[in-house]
Amino acid sequence: MNRRWGVALTGAILLTAPTWGQIDAGGAYHGPVLGHAGDVTYPMNSRTTGIVTLDISVDATGTVQNVGVVRDVPPLTSAAQSAVRSWQFTPAIVNGRATAGTVQVNVVFNPFNPSGVGLPSPPLQPANSNKAPNRGDFQPAQVTEAHYATYPPHTVRAGTVVLQVHVESGGQVQGVIVARGIGSLSGTASKAVKTWKFTAASYKGEAVTSDVVVAYVFASPAAGTM
Repeated sequence: MNRRWGVALTGAILLTAPTWGQIDAGGAYHGPVLGHAGDVTYPMNSRTTGIVTLDISVDATGTVQNVGVVRDVPPLTSAAQSAVRSWQFTPAIVNGRATAGTVQVNVVFNPFNPSGVGLPSPPLQPANSNKAPNRGDFQPAQVTEAHYATYPPHTVRAGTVVLQVHVESGGQVQGVIVARGIGSLSGTASKAVKTWKFTAASYKGEAVTSDVVVAYVFASPAAGTM
């Protein structure tokens, strides 16, 4: 277990890893950054897999105010929504002043497949921005292609790996920070997310670099849910 990110399945941690931030061409806008993340519980006895996408609006203190559903995968959506409401963020910064903002979180409920043979790409349900909070001038990067992570051979680990993914203004993944790690699951999650594709974020209509939060939820191999 990572010394700094020591994880319990029901615990929460304080993120102290370096961050990039979301910046417009003039350097005036920095989007909210993840600061405190907890575990996302895989619904008991569920065999459903997929990606739930949430738009999280935070106030000028970084506290979550609203969680909008952009991509809905019942019954996984309610588990993701419940978990992220307790997460903490640093606020958006505009011209050096803290302000409310929006950050997008993609929660991947990952199928158990330690060999990786025949592992499909997760189905991307149509995005529904009408249910998302008002984003204002900043529009988050949108995932267009995603991939599941392969469980390491003989693993008995489970839980949630949370990643901050830096997306360039052209939509390419430029880097990944492990915000919440679980041993070897952190590496396989990071490897998978580096293959994702996005449309770039925009600020006042102009493509910008941005950070996207991706959480991989690994069910317990012993649970036999997958």
